[in-house]
Amino acid sequence: MKTFSEYQKQTVLTKEGRIADGDYIFSDINGVEITVRVKKGYLNDVISENGDILPAIETSDGSHVEHWKNGVLHCENGPAVIDIDDDYEEWWNNGKKQENLI
Repeated sequence: MKTFSEYQKQTVLTKEGRIADGDYIFSDINGVEITVRVKKGYLNDVISENGDILPAIETSDGSHVEHWKNGVLHCENGPAVIDIDDDYEEWWNNGKKQENLI
């Protein structure tokens, strides 16, 4: 799956043209559900009720995960993008891609 990096710093709107806020679930062409989490119009990780970090973008089969903070790719202690099917990771800090940190 392709990363959603082109959406950095972009406001996410609903079909009705309103600023998106909350969780949205879509299905890809293979029927895999993709959860997209938006906070006040920007892709953003959220903290669950039990304290777990829920990524801004994740597939139901766990094959693709992206961590975002206030509309930019960001993860402080690991890769911001993990794609198991395509076997790659991308490390991002405050919207800037980092070279391999391993």
